[in-house]
Amino acid sequence: MNKLNGKELKLLFMKGTENLLKHKDEINALNVFPVPDGDTGSNMSATMLEGCKYLENVDNETLDNVINAIRNGTLMGARGNSGVILSQIFRGFTDALKDKSEVDIVDFAQAFSSAKDVAYGAVMKPVEGTILTAIRYLAENFEVLSEQKDFKTFFEKVLEILDSAVKDTPNMLKKLKDAGVVDAGAKGLYYIAEGFSKYINGETDINLDIKTTAMPVDEINMIPEDLKYQYCTELIVRSYDDISYEEEKELRDFLHEMGDSVVFFLQDNIIKLHVHTNNPGVVIEKFLTKGELLKVKIDNMKEQHEHFISKEQGEPKKNGIVAVSPSDGISRILKDLAVDEIVLGGQTMNPSTADLKVAVESVNAENVFIFPNNSNIILAAKQVAETTKDKNVYVVETKNVQECIAAMIRNVPDESPERLFEIFKETIKEISTISITRAVRNAKLQGEKIKKDEYLVFLNNKFVVHDFDFQIALKKTFEKIEDIDEKEIVTLIVGKEATPVELDIFKKFIEEKYSFLEIETYEGGQVHYPFLILVE
Repeated sequence: MNKLNGKELKLLFMKGTENLLKHKDEINALNVFPVPDGDTGSNMSATMLEGCKYLENVDNETLDNVINAIRNGTLMGARGNSGVILSQIFRGFTDALKDKSEVDIVDFAQAFSSAKDVAYGAVMKPVEGTILTAIRYLAENFEVLSEQKDFKTFFEKVLEILDSAVKDTPNMLKKLKDAGVVDAGAKGLYYIAEGFSKYINGETDINLDIKTTAMPVDEINMIPEDLKYQYCTELIVRSYDDISYEEEKELRDFLHEMGDSVVFFLQDNIIKLHVHTNNPGVVIEKFLTKGELLKVKIDNMKEQHEHFISKEQGEPKKNGIVAVSPSDGISRILKDLAVDEIVLGGQTMNPSTADLKVAVESVNAENVFIFPNNSNIILAAKQVAETTKDKNVYVVETKNVQECIAAMIRNVPDESPERLFEIFKETIKEISTISITRAVRNAKLQGEKIKKDEYLVFLNNKFVVHDFDFQIALKKTFEKIEDIDEKEIVTLIVGKEATPVELDIFKKFIEEKYSFLEIETYEGGQVHYPFLILVE
C-alpha cells in the first residue's frame, strides 16, 4: 500500500487510538514531567478518543471530511499538557493534507513536518526531551521517510526514528534521568504510530472499549516535590471577535505571568489554552472578556501528585477505596472524595472481575473497600474479595453511585476497617436515592404499562413512579420519602441527556415544596439517567 484514502486514514487513526489505550496505564506510570501526577496516558487517550467520536459521525468519508474530524475532535477532546500538544500535532498534520483526495508517502512525511511546526508554535517555552522532540525527529527525517517504497516500510522507519527519540529523552531532561524513565508523551506518540503500523500490516479489527491496561514499567525513582503552581487550568473559548496579533501577544504574556507550562493557540474562532497556575479564577475572568466558555477543566495537581507518589512509593495506608463509575464527570466527583482507583462501568458496561482485581491490586493499602455501584457488579466484586490474598477486601454492596458518594462523605480514612465497613453500611441505610430515566419504548414494568418517553423513577433502587410530566413525577417520588422532613441536603448529578428546562423545573420544585433542603448540583455526564439524586 502506497496511498491512503479518507476511509483508510480514518481507520488508521482509530487503530492508533486503540494501541495507545492498551498502554494508557504504562504511560500514566511514566509521567514525571512537567508534573508527576500520573495522567499523561489518560489525557492523550481522551484526546484521541474524542477524535474517534468525531470520525464515527462522518457520513461521507472523503479525505477532507476525515481530516476535519481529526482536527476538530482532537481540539475539543484535548486534556492536559500532553493532550493539548497532541491536538496541535494533529492540527499541523491535517493542515498539510488539505484539498487532497489521497495521501501518499511524501504527503505523510510532509505532514510530520507541518505537525512539528504547529506544535512548537503553540508552546510558549518548548522543552526538549518531550513529545515535541519525538515529532521533531520525524520532521528532521523527511528525506529518509519520503524515500520509502510503501507504507509498510514507511512506518517501520517511523517506529525506528521514534524509538530513538524516546530513548534520547532522558539525556535531554534531567528530571527523566533522575526518575529512570523515558518521557511519557513521547512514548505515547510512539504507541500511536505503532497502531498506525499495525493497521497497515493488516490488523484492521478495532476495539476502543478498553477499560484497564497492564503497567509493564520497571521501578521508577519517583521523587516527591513541592509544586510552584497548584492548578492545571484548561479553557476552550469561542471568541466574540477576531483576535489581532497584538491581542494574541498580550494574552500569551498574561499567561506567562500567571504560571508555567503554557500552551496557547487560536484555531478558527476558538481559543485553546493550558496553564499551570495558582489563580485559575483570574485566568477564566481574563478570557471571559474575549469570548464565551465552551469547556473548563481545573485539576489540583498537588493532590494528584501526592496520590501518585503514595501509590508508587509510600508505605501502605490503612484503608483504600475502589469505586465503579459510569462517566468521567462522576469519576471526578469520586476522585475529589478521595477514591483511590476508578473502574469505568455501569448499567450497560459491567467491568469484569479481572478489571476490579487490577484496580484493587494497584491501591497501596492494607484494606481495600470496593463500591460496585450497580447490582450487576456486586458478584464480580465479591469474587475479587475471595481471590485476593495479600490484602483485606471489603465489598460495600452499593447499587448506585449516590450511595457511594454518601458513604465517601462519611469516610474516616484511619478508622479500623471493621468499623469503617459498618459506617459505610449504616450510611447507605440512612439516605434516600432517586434515579430518573426515560422509557425508550412501550413496555410493562412490574405490572405497570409504560409508554415511550415517560419518566421512570427509581427510589432506593425500586421502581416507584412513571409519568410524562416531570414535575408530577418529582412530586409523587418525594412524597414517598418517609423521613423527608429530617433531610438537609439534596445532591443533583446531571447527566448528558438532561435539559435546562428539566433542571429549572427541579430547582423550582425543591425551592417551592422543600425549601429546607439545600441543593448541590454537579455535572456527572452519565448516559441513560438524566438525573441521579441523593437526599440526606
